[in-house]
Amino acid sequence: MNTHDEMAPTPEELEAEQRTRAYSSLAHLGLETERRTFSPKRIFPQLVLGVFFIALLLALTTGALVYKSIIDSAAQSSSSRQGAALVCNAVHANDAQGAIATGTGPEGRSLVIVEELQSGTFETRFYLYQDQILQEYSIAGTPYTPEKASVVADSDTFEFTYSKGLLSVTTDQGTSNVALRSAQGGA
Repeated sequence: MNTHDEMAPTPEELEAEQRTRAYSSLAHLGLETERRTFSPKRIFPQLVLGVFFIALLLALTTGALVYKSIIDSAAQSSSSRQGAALVCNAVHANDAQGAIATGTGPEGRSLVIVEELQSGTFETRFYLYQDQILQEYSIAGTPYTPEKASVVADSDTFEFTYSKGLLSVTTDQGTSNVALRSAQGGA
């Protein structure tokens, strides 16, 4: 007799196999029943996940809006200081005896920084023209040419006053002050 011949299953093995099939069919029946019926146990995890997702979206949106607000505020603050502060910085950088003067621009007074070099006398002029503050570098005594000037800032106002060594420059963005060292006998 060959040992590899198939042996018929014993009655115990047949009974065990039938039990396994029965348990398997009961398990599948239970799963199908759970899928068809409403169960609060199944809804709760999905509800918690949904609430968590919505909270995350709200936090992300709020963070983006706050960041945009901060950036806009910083840009506006920087822009508001740009016009008058740039003029004051140019005056401060060129502060020397007789270097600051007043001229007549196309739309009113102009602030003039005079530089005397070996090649001649040059002027840096700040003045208002068509709602813009312009900066023009030219030879002293030449007419104003707004077409060649650089825009410093948009502004309807450009005024400056000088009193007791303090130059105040006012634009739409505000007022900036610079103390002139040359008025106090400095270099």
